[in-house]
Amino acid sequence: MSEAGALTGPRTLVSDIPEYIQAYTLGNHFPEAKGWRHDGTTNCIAYETYLDLSGYELDDLTFVPTGGALQDPGRYSYTPAAGPPVVNDFEVLDIVSQERLDLTTIDANLSLLNVPGMMESETQWSQITIGQYRALVVPTTQATTLDLMQVVSAGSFGSSDPVVVQKLWVYRIVRVNGAKATNDILAIPASRFIVRGTVIKEKDLVYIQRLKRSYELSQ
Repeated sequence: MSEAGALTGPRTLVSDIPEYIQAYTLGNHFPEAKGWRHDGTTNCIAYETYLDLSGYELDDLTFVPTGGALQDPGRYSYTPAAGPPVVNDFEVLDIVSQERLDLTTIDANLSLLNVPGMMESETQWSQITIGQYRALVVPTTQATTLDLMQVVSAGSFGSSDPVVVQKLWVYRIVRVNGAKATNDILAIPASRFIVRGTVIKEKDLVYIQRLKRSYELSQ
């Protein structure tokens, strides 16, 4: 236990994300709703929130991630206003980051086949605590009257490095590639981030060096 009273030991951090069901608009955007926003991008919709670790930082404690999970039971779908599905694919990013991220930059990097923490990104790998990428497509064997998406590729890209920041930023980003038309409906299920870890008290020199590195990377 630290002198200020914050407890060390195992922790489970949880963040709930609402569902998204909206129709594509004439402005070439997915409408902003329930905290989801497009930030001017024509292909993406994203939700941003954070896990509050300020109490640990005040007591000079370190959060060491030991695992994470995303719960997203439900259907991802894209329903055209008329005709069979025309969307090429979805790209779904689920991220827990030590730094706040920019949606337009992530959108541009996805075009270069990069995600935050990879070579084309300005974000360091160590700043991405948890990262999950999935690509979804409409199966070619599916009847044209259906709009369900199926996962065809998935990968992780987080470092799980120890955390000494006040906030862990949580992101859900969905990028819809391909032709889109007014009144096409995008549906993303409600989800929940679960981050497990241990709160520890490090030696002063180790903790100070970790704070220094975190500050330098944030600049």
